[in-house]
Amino acid sequence: MYNLVDRYLQAAKNKDINALDGIFTDDAVYIEVSGATYNGLGQIKEWFKGKGEKGNVNAWDIRKIIQNGENGAAQWYYEYRTEAGDTESYDGVSLIELSDGKIRRWSEFSQTLNKTYPLQ
Repeated sequence: MYNLVDRYLQAAKNKDINALDGIFTDDAVYIEVSGATYNGLGQIKEWFKGKGEKGNVNAWDIRKIIQNGENGAAQWYYEYRTEAGDTESYDGVSLIELSDGKIRRWSEFSQTLNKTYPLQ
């Protein structure tokens, strides 16, 4: 799973839409942090292309991968710069389901980098 996730994150950084064919199944489901959902490789590629045209992934780095058979989770750090120059960054986790050596489902969750300590 590590290699597959790393290939996807590298494709995002390099805007390599063609790499997605070897990473996601044809019927894959991709759910962004925002809840936006893309059904099938065609929609994932369309979203991926649009995101690449609107900005750049500056960093998307794996922190940890946990795998149990065809299911797993990837913890990562993400940083994206829009064409307007705004930067968004956060820590995240993706729940991942595999099928036939490819990603069948990718569900993202995020956590702000601005930590608070309300009891201190």
